[in-house]
Amino acid sequence: MPIHTVLAALSRRWLYLVALLPVIGLLSGFLPLNTAQAPALVGDAERQAELREHWRKGDLIVLVRHAERCDRSSSPCLAESEGITVRGGQSARQLGQDFAAMGLANADVLSSNQLRAAQTATSMFDKAPVQQPWLYNCQGSMLREALEHKVAHRNLILVTHSECIEDLEHSISVPDPETPDYGSSLFLLSDGQQAPTLLGYLRADQWPQSVSER
Repeated sequence: MPIHTVLAALSRRWLYLVALLPVIGLLSGFLPLNTAQAPALVGDAERQAELREHWRKGDLIVLVRHAERCDRSSSPCLAESEGITVRGGQSARQLGQDFAAMGLANADVLSSNQLRAAQTATSMFDKAPVQQPWLYNCQGSMLREALEHKVAHRNLILVTHSECIEDLEHSISVPDPETPDYGSSLFLLSDGQQAPTLLGYLRADQWPQSVSER
């Protein structure tokens, strides 16, 4: 057989093996799949029970995106255009009732210093929140700041913005987080015993009774 024919055959076999390497790697576990995503809590009774237990222990940090902002909606404003809509305020009040049903005796509430976040927190809990600039200026620092403000055995509710929620998700290896909906909640487990982990998320309209009931 001519040498050029042999070389061509070997080249084809080599290319074939190279093409198979990623598949072989995935099947054997040598190549990691970076598919981490915050799981949805709705419809997952086991994870909902875990959420209630960690809430009871005060092990959770909850990032809540502010309600519907008025400057991006045709709905009436609650007050200034920089804040939320009347509809957003109603949704926030319902969300606050869902949190209250789980119990707020061991929960601290902070909001960003932007009007839409402060109005959301006020609508949720019927009192003005403690405002923190880092809940708006959060690039690269959201996880660190959240952990520094978490008090042991007390849940921490942070009313913030979509980019800050995404920043935290990036910090714990969520490669491509989805933009959270208005009023959605991301639950982060931080018990001081292990690295913080995502427990899951709920949209404002997804709170099942089995989550909020005591």
